[in-house]
Amino acid sequence: MAEVLTSFPTPVRDDLGTYYARAVGRLASDKMWEGWIEFVAADGGADVLVSGIESRPPEREHLAYWATGLTHVYLEGALSRARKPLTVRVPVIDEPISDQPAARRVVVQRVIPKPEAVLDPFEVGHRSLDVLRQELMALNRPRLLNIISAFDLNTGAADVTAMSDAQIVGFIVAAVETHHSRAR
Repeated sequence: MAEVLTSFPTPVRDDLGTYYARAVGRLASDKMWEGWIEFVAADGGADVLVSGIESRPPEREHLAYWATGLTHVYLEGALSRARKPLTVRVPVIDEPISDQPAARRVVVQRVIPKPEAVLDPFEVGHRSLDVLRQELMALNRPRLLNIISAFDLNTGAADVTAMSDAQIVGFIVAAVETHHSRAR
C-alpha cells in the first residue's frame, strides 16, 4: 500500500497549471521500494498528475531520505515528465500465417504446334501474286497444306484435302489476295 512520504509547501508551476507536489512510495512485489511524485491541483480541482517511478531503493529509509532531498527544480522536471511520459517505440514483429510454403502448382496445357511453313505467302504475295503462284507450284502437297494451316487461311473450313495441288495453290493465292485487298 502506498504512503505519502513528504509534501512540499511551495507550489510547482508550468504553462498549464499550478500544483502542490508530494512524494509517494510503496513496497514493490520484488521487495524493492518505489517512489514517485503526485501533483495535486492548487485550485482544489480534481486534476492530479502522477509521475512514473522516480526512485527504487532497497530500503524504506533510503526512499524517505530521497523524498526529503527533492529540490524545487527536481519537482519541476518531475512535473514535465508526468505531463510527457517516456515513449518507447517497439517494433511490431509480424507472425506468419502459414507454417510452410505452398506446394508448387504445375498447370499442364496441351499445345498442338502449328506446322512450319517453308514460305510466308503474305510476304511473297505482297511483292507479286504471280511470283507467289510460281513458288507455290514448286512445293509438294504436304508443304502447301502446312502453309494453309500455319497462316490460318482456311477460315471457311473448306475441305482442302479433297482439292488438287493446283486448286490448293489457287486457294492460297486467293486468300492472300483477299487479305491484301482488305488491308488497302
